[in-house]
Amino acid sequence: MDLSQAQFERAINLIYDTLDDRSAWRGVFECLHEAVGGRAVHMLAFDAVHGALSYSDGAAMTPQIDLEYIQKYQFIDPRVALIRTQWTEEWLHCHEHFDEAFVSTNPFYQEYLLPHGARYLSLCKLVDNKEATVMLAFLRRPGEGPMPPEALAFLDRLRPHLQRAARMGLAQFVYSAQALVGHALVDKLRQPVMLLTTGGEVVLANEAARSLLGSTSLVQVADKRLVLPQAYRRAFLEQCAELEHQARAADGAGAETGKAFRVLHMSSEAGAAPDVLYGFFTLLVPERTLGSFGLRPLVMLFFYHPTSAQEIDSDLLTAAFGLSHAECRVASLLADGMPLKSIAEALGVQYDTVRKQLMSIYQKTATNRQPELVRLLMNLPASAVQRALKADGGPLQGITA
Repeated sequence: MDLSQAQFERAINLIYDTLDDRSAWRGVFECLHEAVGGRAVHMLAFDAVHGALSYSDGAAMTPQIDLEYIQKYQFIDPRVALIRTQWTEEWLHCHEHFDEAFVSTNPFYQEYLLPHGARYLSLCKLVDNKEATVMLAFLRRPGEGPMPPEALAFLDRLRPHLQRAARMGLAQFVYSAQALVGHALVDKLRQPVMLLTTGGEVVLANEAARSLLGSTSLVQVADKRLVLPQAYRRAFLEQCAELEHQARAADGAGAETGKAFRVLHMSSEAGAAPDVLYGFFTLLVPERTLGSFGLRPLVMLFFYHPTSAQEIDSDLLTAAFGLSHAECRVASLLADGMPLKSIAEALGVQYDTVRKQLMSIYQKTATNRQPELVRLLMNLPASAVQRALKADGGPLQGITA
């Protein structure tokens, strides 16, 4: 920690820089992280008019973790109800509401928060009005304990300045179609990802996806539309339309489409060697993603090309089998030969939690034993697609030709 007067004055200067430059908030987060330490600093905002997650940034944050929360764990986060009733002049410390007995059995903590190295949350609201709610949160690791009193005193001195800057720059935190949280997260992923309308219009292609366009003839973008070989394009668009129909039939909020990925397996014999490309896609429904990808349904399409780096990629495991980020970590550690008890110790969770996660991994990947799982992981992508397609009731539904 660095709670010096020099660090305090540095933070003040950075805070007021944000009035002229929205990107200056990143410097604020880094400065606060250096000052108080911990696992991460996170600022997030919700637009009150659109009911959408309109801002999310911080220090030591990971885009894959944020996406996993938006798509799954927000629904079981026990802290949400507390945050909704929190007053702007008070700190919320979650350990005062959720003791170790609760944490040891709660799925949100055991499956999501603890595996990501976080246990303690201290949060304050900087703005809470009819336009938006802006919150600043500090996460700490299990071994670090709650926020120390001297660190809280440092933050309390800064809070009036943070609140003033947030109010004066409120336009930075409300909903904007040009600054969507989900788009920013996708842009940071290593895995090639595109966001599309259900009619095939490309809304976003991240850097990895744009690079992929030069490595394969099986996918291209022309006039802002996804171009696939004719043998696959029609079936892909039909499944996209089906996903949207299912979402509308369930009125969005109750739709289950966001949990299941479908597979697109394409190949071509053209050229000196056959070209192969794997795609995994799902529908992002605004009501189930906090509106963070916009106010209309979008298709999120992951790609895996054999020219990609041959490593165990958590993005691919999530796309192919529906593994959570915590399950990806367990699978990767198992592949490295680490026993379950050691994995539990390394991740700071209960042994029974890791054992249950392994059972879930086996079920999702249609494997039964560790050697079989390891062979699957080390032979992606072909084995992953073939096994998933063969598994009855598996998370993937395929397009093949």
